[in-house]
This record gives sequence, C-alpha cells and structure tokens, in this order.
Amino acid sequence: MNVVIVGAGQTGRYISSLLSKENHNVLLVDTNPLRLEQASWNTDIGIQEGSGVDWQLLDSLLDTSPELLVALTDDDSTNLVCCTTAKNLGYPRTIARVRDNRYLNRTRLDFGRLFNVDDFICPELLVANEIYKFMISSEALRVETFAHGAVQLRTVVIPSTWRKSNIPLSKLELPEGMMVGVIKRKDQGSHDYSDHEKSEIIFPHGNDCILPGDELTLVGETEVIGEVHSYFGVSQKTVRSVVIFGGSRTAVNLVKMLEGMDVSVRLIEKDRQKCLELAEVLQKSTIINEDGTNLDFLLSEKINQTDAFVVSTRSDELNVLAGLLAKEAGCDDIIIQLSNASYGPIVSRLGLGHTASPRIIAGNRILAKALSGTLTSLVSLYEDQAEVFEINVSNQSSITGIPISELGPHLPKNFLIAVIQNRGRVMIANGNRIISPGDTVILISDSKHRNELKKIF
Repeated sequence: MNVVIVGAGQTGRYISSLLSKENHNVLLVDTNPLRLEQASWNTDIGIQEGSGVDWQLLDSLLDTSPELLVALTDDDSTNLVCCTTAKNLGYPRTIARVRDNRYLNRTRLDFGRLFNVDDFICPELLVANEIYKFMISSEALRVETFAHGAVQLRTVVIPSTWRKSNIPLSKLELPEGMMVGVIKRKDQGSHDYSDHEKSEIIFPHGNDCILPGDELTLVGETEVIGEVHSYFGVSQKTVRSVVIFGGSRTAVNLVKMLEGMDVSVRLIEKDRQKCLELAEVLQKSTIINEDGTNLDFLLSEKINQTDAFVVSTRSDELNVLAGLLAKEAGCDDIIIQLSNASYGPIVSRLGLGHTASPRIIAGNRILAKALSGTLTSLVSLYEDQAEVFEINVSNQSSITGIPISELGPHLPKNFLIAVIQNRGRVMIANGNRIISPGDTVILISDSKHRNELKKIF
C-alpha cells in the first residue's frame, strides 16, 4: 500500500515506522526538515518537506499512486483542510487526527461527510477510554470501548446464585441498550477455564439460555453496561473517588466520563489560568490550583484513600515523578500517561501500576483502519474463536432495508450484529433495527467469516 502521512510528530513517526515494517510504501510530509531527517534515519520511508494544506504539493504526490492519506499534525484545522483537499484531488481514503472530540459528535453535523474524512482519530479520547478501562478492570475479566466511548464491551462470569438459567434470552428482559455477544461455557466435568478444548464458544440467539459459571461477554451503551453487575449479581469494585494531576485534554475527557458515572473527581493543575478554564468546563468536579508533585499537599489531600490517582500532564518525566510521590503518599492504584512508550518497562519495575501511551493506542488504531479497507478488527476474543469487527455498509450491500430479525438466511450462523451507527446515532441492535447504506456496524463473528462479511456488507 502507498501511504502519505502528513505530520512528523511522535504519532506520525510511529505510524510511519509501523507501516514501513509491514513493507508498505510511506511518504512522510512535514514543514520541519529536522523532524523529517530524524524520521528517515531510523525508518525506511520517503520524506517530503511541505505543508499538508498546499494543494499543489498534494496534487504532485498523486504521481506516487497513494491509496491512503493520514493527517496527523497537532492542528485540527490543518488536518481537516488537508483531508478535504486530498479527497477532492482524488485520494481514495483519508484519516484525520482531531484533538477536539466535538468533531466526533454528529448529532447536528456529519463532519466526516462535511470534510471528506473517512475516519477520525482522537488520541486524547482513546487514552481517556483506556484509563477508564484500567479503573474498572478489577470488576470484569475484560473491558473494551467502541464508537468513541459510546459503546462498551464487558466480560463477566455468571455466579452460582444465578436463578434464571431456564429463561431464554428472548424472554430474559435484559436492560434496554444491552445485548449478550458471546457465551463461553465449560464442558461438564471440566474445571480448567483456560483450556479452550474443554469449553464451548456460543454466539447466542433468542432461544439460548445463560447458565451459572458461563463467561458472558456483553455489548451495550456505556451508561447501561454499568448495570451488568447488579443485574447478574456479580460482585464488583466500585470507583467512587478519583484524583487527577494535569489539566490535559485527556484528563478533561476522562473527567467527563467519570462525572457521568457520578464519581467524585479532584483535578490538580499548577497553572492558575488553566484552572479557571477547567472550572468552566468541569462544573461537577473540584479543581485545585496546586503542584501535584508536592508530597505534603498529596498527603494533606489523603490520596491514599482515593480509588485511583491518574497523572496526565504533557511531560513524561513529571508524570513519572508524580506517580512515585503518589505511591510514597500511600496510593495503591496509579495510572500514568506516557508519550514515550520506552518508559513503560521502567515504570512497571518501579511498581507504579498502569501506563497509557497516546502514541501507541492511536497508532495501533490507525494501523488497523489503514490496513482494513472497509472491515476493521477491533478486538479478538478467546484466541480468535470470536472477533469484534467494525464495517462500513456499502450501497451495494444485499442486507440493507431488511429488519435484522429477517436476516438469518443471509448471515453466517456464528454471527451477531451488535451496534449500528447511523448519522451520529449509536443504536444497540435488535430485531426491529434496519441497516442502511453508509451505516457503520459493529458485529461479533467467528474470525473465519472475515471474507464472507466483506461480501455481505
């Protein structure tokens, strides 16, 4: 594949390296010649000095037969103009990085169609989702988020106290906005849950039942999926209070998620003016103008009693230092944002808990989208026995306009449609839903059906 990447920052260089290692032809564009030289020293890529909004430059690059343009500069406007120009010049696909996640909200405007962007990537939102997953991972076997955080996948084990094993799913009355995606069921007599040869992977339908001991993977609206534990009687650790150091965009996205879950949040920011701006946006949380590396202050705030301490400044060194001080103050659950992933092993040896790297998270997401065409693998479950896919519905799809309940003959057996995204609306699939051309569908299927799914959609 021939790929043009605009922006030679950390994420741009990381993506260039990933694609180059996969033997794709990469041309990296940036206005900074020093960045380009640094990128070309370590990676087998082409470089071009220039601006992503220079239409003549983008036009000249068509001679390389690009199949994809990825705009990854630090400026949203530059990325959007770059993608719009590229599409109008004839580039087949575009991906834009945006820091402002309001571009992902399509309730009033479809910014993808407006700016001719096939996919948006918001690293700050992806990292916030990843940090949120770490916080609640102790209460579930697995947590994943999709649709920019609007949809969540969660895996739990059904306790022995479950008393509705004789009721089929069609009559179980699960909370609205939630569905069962996969059931992993041990064969009778097996006591080893890690042995896949002694367990069955079920893609459930209306006549299937949930049994005690089943490992249940559910998909639903993020707010609704929180009801999983109370509905099935699964014990959980509740996150009630969180302290965050750093008023970054990642921190703001995370606070908004936590506020929606009624979690008490204290956000520490050293810059007074930044604190005033944050107080306007985050009115349910406590904003504290203080230095998060002040140990006496951390002790006075009793952060050893908080459920999680998150460090999210723009400096990796400051983040690690703050994490060490939080550990010294007695905090057990620490999550650190790191732009430089090479610090990860060091942080792990220091016993500082989880790390989240915007570069790696965004890079892997872009790589998956870049190499997938219209079908993207989001999550692999149970050693590829089940896979969560995201697919764009084409105008030629044979299943559009038909209620999902009537699609059985057209679809593989080991297959479930989970989520439909239509013009900004995110809908959990049910039998009455109808898929339309241009929709984005999240589905769960046996990985062997990958090529079949491309033909169906």
